[in-house]
Amino acid sequence: MEAAPVLRLGPPNGAGRRERGVVSLSVGRNHLDLRITGMGPQLARSTAAQALRPWTGRSEVALAAGKPDAVLVVGLCGGLKESLPGSRLVLYTRCLSTANGQAALECSPLLTHRLRDLLSSRGFPSDVAVGITSARIAVTAEDRLGLAQAGADVVDMESYEILAVANRAGLPTAVLRVVGDTAAQDLPDFNQALDARGALDGRKALRVALGAPMRTLRLLKANRRAIDHLGKALKTVLTADGFIT
Repeated sequence: MEAAPVLRLGPPNGAGRRERGVVSLSVGRNHLDLRITGMGPQLARSTAAQALRPWTGRSEVALAAGKPDAVLVVGLCGGLKESLPGSRLVLYTRCLSTANGQAALECSPLLTHRLRDLLSSRGFPSDVAVGITSARIAVTAEDRLGLAQAGADVVDMESYEILAVANRAGLPTAVLRVVGDTAAQDLPDFNQALDARGALDGRKALRVALGAPMRTLRLLKANRRAIDHLGKALKTVLTADGFIT
């Protein structure tokens, strides 16, 4: 679902060029390598490490060839404050982690500012926000309150790990997400369906969904609206000439 808005910007069949889990797309003058991490910090960390391994912790000039200009993390997030309604676009200024001992990581101020200006110029208002990455889904209002008290405005399950790897590779990184579920919204307890990697087990998730059909339906509808809005915003961002300058 979260990758679909980017894939729609590519060839009509939505495939682009696939090689070893990477979808390569040309969008306007920009070349994109799309990586789908899967859900949760563990999968996000391993995917980012694989993608950016040639440049992580290395400074040789030879490695500059083929080095990405930037990393852009996109997807859904959960609102932690009532001031953030559903389908609101947010750009992270920094990202926290619920894991013990993890320091806050900064996003690129220049890239974030550039993206916000681009979005605003095309009629897409956005908020700057502090994100927090959690290995568990924020299901209840109490869950969200605890995360908000840690200093966060929104929650997701991947951004911190990707940002950590990208920072080690020396790449400017921005996080553009859209609010799916809001601070006041209770969700089905999909934590019961997380597997050992922190991703959803499909069969267990179906049982959770069937046990709370109305909450599941509301969540799906909200997420689809949010993704549709994110797709329109990404078309503006990813087709812009030199959006990273």
